[in-house]
Amino acid sequence: MITNDEIDEIFDMISRNIKFYRLNNNSKYADEFGRISQEKLAELCNLSQSLIANIESKKVKQTFSITVVATISKILNIPFEEFFKDKT
Repeated sequence: MITNDEIDEIFDMISRNIKFYRLNNNSKYADEFGRISQEKLAELCNLSQSLIANIESKKVKQTFSITVVATISKILNIPFEEFFKDKT
């Protein structure tokens, strides 16, 4: 059985990866520095900017669905499974 600590770590890992790929991106939506703002990502995903900010925050325990991750994956042009890999 998966523990609450393990679930928290999975959410943390996905959150870190979303932020990483948002700031290191080569999709058609990225600026000249390879970044997409939280506001732009939220707009493209039809989500609120505050949800994106909360997902990326270390201070907020924001839950989110697999559908949200899949949508972000599509917009960032990053394979879905990359969000579930520990980059540390």
